[in-house]
Amino acid sequence: MVTVRVPATTANLGPGFDCLGAALDLFARFSFEEMDEGLAITGCEAQYTGAGNLVYQAFLRTLEHFGERPRGLRLHIASPIPPARGLGSSAACVVAGILGAKALRDLLLSPDMAFTLAAGMERHPDNAAAAVYGGLRVSVTEDGRPLSLPASVHPDLRLLALVPDFILETEEARRALPETVSRGDAVYNLSHTAFLLKALETGDGEMIRAACRDRLHQPYRFPLIREGEALAGEMEALGAIACFISGAGSSLICLYRDPAFPSSAGDALRAGFPRFQALRLQFSPQGAVIERTCTV
Repeated sequence: MVTVRVPATTANLGPGFDCLGAALDLFARFSFEEMDEGLAITGCEAQYTGAGNLVYQAFLRTLEHFGERPRGLRLHIASPIPPARGLGSSAACVVAGILGAKALRDLLLSPDMAFTLAAGMERHPDNAAAAVYGGLRVSVTEDGRPLSLPASVHPDLRLLALVPDFILETEEARRALPETVSRGDAVYNLSHTAFLLKALETGDGEMIRAACRDRLHQPYRFPLIREGEALAGEMEALGAIACFISGAGSSLICLYRDPAFPSSAGDALRAGFPRFQALRLQFSPQGAVIERTCTV
């Protein structure tokens, strides 16, 4: 049996649409054990216990990539990552399936290859890169090939995830986006994304807040998140350096430094935004790992 640990992730970070992603210190664990035949999946809702399970699909695709034939599989999922909330639950499942196959079959699969496989299944590289490598990642796709590099975050920066009791499916969030954007909006986001990377490195709150503004996706997605825009404004008024949609939503992420901010934010949620819960997080320097291997 092997166990794979994968971090939750947040993507976009405001203007970095489909190119910025960061690993978070919230970890899901996936245990794999091969058997002669059959499929047994536990730890998730009944609707995900069949062959369409995303972890299992990634497991099969990895075996196929290496020309390996599947056997039966026992899979147990222990994940605190809320699904369809913009915190990388699908990327965690995909990366877990890839590394589960690597570990069980002793495949010669490097982190870069795992990232390539995961980005192909995810269809964009931001969450996949953060889940595989950890830390803050900047990713692009060039000639169909995903590429990723690390970036720095000031150690004083903390995160508070605001997680609602409703989901927002990624496909719905993508349908809300326009097919084309103006040159002005494109330049705005390019400059803000580049500026944000340096601002996160220095930790300058004023510069981070300015850099987190976005014109490509948040103006179209905030209306899909009930009370989301008002909540983001409230959090910044209470002292968050910046508050933005996590991935495609429905969660929001607050960047902050003041240790009193989470308490103030919690009071505000209880008073005016009861559908949201606060989750204290930090950036995780570590990505997915094969945590335990044993032979029974």
